[in-house]
Amino acid sequence: MLPVNRFGKAAVVVFLLLCAAWYWHETVITVIPGMGDPSDFKPYWEAAGNIIHGQTPYVTNGYIYPPLLACLLTPLAPLSYLKARWAWFAISQLLLLIAAWLMWRAMGRDWLAACCVAFVWAVGDAAPETLALGQLGPILTLLLVIAYTQIDWRQAASVALGLALKLIPGVLGIVFLLRRQWRTLGLLIGVTLLVLALPWSLVYCCLSGPKTPAGTDTWTGTPAILSWSLPSVALRIVDSPAPGGPLPPDWEFGNDLPNLRLPAYLRWLSVLVAAVVLLTGLAIWLATLKRGLSPKQVEFAMAALLSLSLAASPVCWTHYQVMEYPGVALLLGYAWRARRWALLAWSFIIGSLLYPAPVQVLRYLAMKDGNWKLISHSALYGWTSVTPVASLAMFALLLRQARRT
Repeated sequence: MLPVNRFGKAAVVVFLLLCAAWYWHETVITVIPGMGDPSDFKPYWEAAGNIIHGQTPYVTNGYIYPPLLACLLTPLAPLSYLKARWAWFAISQLLLLIAAWLMWRAMGRDWLAACCVAFVWAVGDAAPETLALGQLGPILTLLLVIAYTQIDWRQAASVALGLALKLIPGVLGIVFLLRRQWRTLGLLIGVTLLVLALPWSLVYCCLSGPKTPAGTDTWTGTPAILSWSLPSVALRIVDSPAPGGPLPPDWEFGNDLPNLRLPAYLRWLSVLVAAVVLLTGLAIWLATLKRGLSPKQVEFAMAALLSLSLAASPVCWTHYQVMEYPGVALLLGYAWRARRWALLAWSFIIGSLLYPAPVQVLRYLAMKDGNWKLISHSALYGWTSVTPVASLAMFALLLRQARRT
């Protein structure tokens, strides 16, 4: 436990209360007024309703995910949209708070760990967006924390569920391979097959309607300004607006994946950039950790892989950055505890560039110019390109720390 005198303890308590108040304001007070509005949660809820009425989830045009999510949400399907939205909001909040509690336990269960976790959860700024949209960020964040901090079957199950819900967490399985955890790797493969096979079997054998989602080719990438990854940056470079002209339609509406129709050469460009970034990063990761991984290194190594995956993903919506919370908290806690002030400063700066800083700058420019569409093309392009670069920088920091631990 980190020793704290009476004055320091009072200051820490005040700091924690301020973080809690800010978290409550940002993730509850600002989110609740829009609870009844259409959101990303609506197609999830409609897809779950399809299942209980004997139809596949893909009857809902906007549902483009594996059927596991719709199956998990079937208990909410009989509720009205508003009631289901409230229930999902409460569940999501609970999952985020459980993730914070597990991080605190893993980081030492002391005042310093509490301050780091509370600070990241309060000011990370991506949580309010994922809660307002009804997205999967909270459950994915919890699964990542379990993978970072637990052992054996719990790690395998969390990575498998993350892979079945959203492909990105699946890259963490490489850690089990490097550590020669054959039993855990076998569990990962078995649980993954189970949670994928059962819902898909239900879709193909027992439900009527489309068997696959519409518009799945757009998983290969989008130039939408809400997608902050290196493949999306590359697509925005190729599909750049004319000087003084309007934004390209796909910059503005490319987040509507079921209806996005990119030319084949742009899809291949996106896949190529994603593959180069991911494979190059994995090669560096493996070369850096070639002597193996101790238990102390696992959490940093896994968090590094997550940052790399977000930078390389063909589609990486802004709210995905909530999944970076655990890695940033780990770095801040370690740097402060070890009195490595340069690492602490870099962790803070890069962490702010993952979401809060670009979003706040873009909001300011939109208010100053009167509308986000009036922001200069160079500023809009620049500030939507900062986050994937910051994700690579976070990958480097976490990987360096994994090697040094």
